[in-house]
Amino acid sequence: MAALKGKWCTETYRDTALSFRIKKKLYAKKSGFQMVEVYETEKHGNLMALDGCYMVSEAEEFVYHDMLAHVPLFAHPNPRNVLVIGGGDGGTVREVMRHKGVTNIDFVEIDPDVYEVSKRYFPALVKGLEADKRVKFKFGDGIKFVKAARSEYDVILIDGTDPSEIAGGLFGAEFFKDVHRALKPDGIMCMQSEDPWYDLDIIKGVQTRLKKIFKKAGLYLAYIPIYPSGMWSFSIASKRYAPSETRNKKSKIKKFRYYTPALHKAAFELPQFVKDGIK
Repeated sequence: MAALKGKWCTETYRDTALSFRIKKKLYAKKSGFQMVEVYETEKHGNLMALDGCYMVSEAEEFVYHDMLAHVPLFAHPNPRNVLVIGGGDGGTVREVMRHKGVTNIDFVEIDPDVYEVSKRYFPALVKGLEADKRVKFKFGDGIKFVKAARSEYDVILIDGTDPSEIAGGLFGAEFFKDVHRALKPDGIMCMQSEDPWYDLDIIKGVQTRLKKIFKKAGLYLAYIPIYPSGMWSFSIASKRYAPSETRNKKSKIKKFRYYTPALHKAAFELPQFVKDGIK
């Protein structure tokens, strides 16, 4: 992450760069796993970067967290036991908590420093997590955690970073097989799966692997300005249900900032270049 004369922070990705005007750098420290940085920006609130890649900003976090959590949780008719892998900033778990029918949330994050930084600089993301008895904090390796699970979860959400030394295993066939085994017979999994403009090959690989393992698999999009190109993908797979349909009548959440039932279905309508790219 470059800070240009103390006025801008810049992420470079592939052959592009994205900069935000900043007021100041709030935090920079290498954890046991990665470099964690927080900037106070002029227009987007606080912004977190991990190993130089933007992860979350206060202004836009609701898009990512709404779409990762609510699409699978509304696609399932009765989600009760949920596993969140990654998502150390707390936002995905926060959205899962809004579903009152959920009785247990296992929260497995490999880097506890990310959660502690989020508590300090992104309090809205972690609000209520520690007070909610449904949330079980299990800091550790999500890949190992899933490998030990057997037919336990209704929904598994994989909120990992880009494929890397830390998160690369979250994109592989062996991990997806373990996720399949950890889900109940009608379980659903969902994960962030990168940017269609620059990483269509990664998305295609994920979709190919999921379709070999799960009965149903699909891809949907959301639009998040802090990520490369602003277009982001989510890969979803189910042992039973077509994920583009809504079935959950128990989680009667009345207000969202991005997600809507109509958007749930519409998000699966892909641009032609994405359809062609994942064939």
